[in-house]
Amino acid sequence: TTISLTNAFGIATTQLSDKINYLNAVENQTVLSIDDMTTAIPKAAPIVKQLGGNVEDLAFMLTAMKEGGVNASEGANALKSGLSSLINPSKKASDMLASVGINIRDIVDKNKGDLKATVIGFANALDTLAPLDRARAIETMFGKFQFARISTLLQNVTQSGTQAAKVLDLANSSASDLANLSKQELGVTANS
Repeated sequence: TTISLTNAFGIATTQLSDKINYLNAVENQTVLSIDDMTTAIPKAAPIVKQLGGNVEDLAFMLTAMKEGGVNASEGANALKSGLSSLINPSKKASDMLASVGINIRDIVDKNKGDLKATVIGFANALDTLAPLDRARAIETMFGKFQFARISTLLQNVTQSGTQAAKVLDLANSSASDLANLSKQELGVTANS
C-alpha cells in the first residue's frame, strides 16, 4: 500500500503516516479494507490523480461502490473508464443528458480540479430524473458494461448515512484525530 501511495499519488514519505492513518480509519469504520485500496490504487489512482483527485477521493468512491456489492478490482476498472466518460462525454451522451435537462459539460467545468464535487454534482443532477430516465442517462454515458457499477457509485455518493458519507467525514478529520484512532485500535489489540 505504501509503495502504491508513493508511486501513484506521489505522496512524500513524510505524509505516508497520515495517509495510512486515514486508510486505517476507513477500514475500521466501513466495508472498504486496506487490501481493497492496495488492489485499486494501481488501477485507478493515475486517472484519479490526473483529474485532481487524491487518496481520500478514491477511498470515497470505492467505499460507495463496495457498500453496493462491487469489489475493489471491478470498482477500480469502472472508475478508470467511468471518470474518463464523465470528463469527456460523447456527443450522444451530452445530447441525451441535455434532453433531460442535465448539462454535463457545465458540471465538469464548474468543478474542474475537484473530482469529488464533479461526481457528486453529476449524481445530484441524476437524482432529479425519473428512475427510467436516470437509468437511460447512466447507460448512455457509461455503457452497458459499467452500468451497474457506476449506478451503485452514483446512488451511494449522495445519500446521507451511507458508509461513503462516513468516509467524507473521515477525510475532514485532522491528522491528529486519525492518529489517535490508530493508537486506540493498537491499544485495544494489545490489551486483547
